[in-house]
Amino acid sequence: MSAKVLVFFNSQPVRAIDRNASDKTVDCEYPNGEKATLNIMHAGIHSLTGDHLEIRVATDRELSSDDIMNAARKFS
Repeated sequence: MSAKVLVFFNSQPVRAIDRNASDKTVDCEYPNGEKATLNIMHAGIHSLTGDHLEIRVATDRELSSDDIMNAARKFS
């Protein structure tokens, strides 16, 4: 089964990729050729209306919940 993963990498705009639900990592490459393996994490976001979203995220930087929510809206 496929699921979207939001990838925040190397100060580039966020992108959404399809990965198997069982995948645990995403492989990326910096412009200098250095390879990076990003762990796929699950971010649980609660809204004021009581909704709960489970979002899969891979990142090489610190993110706020607003960063994740804005990206999720962009790709939903």
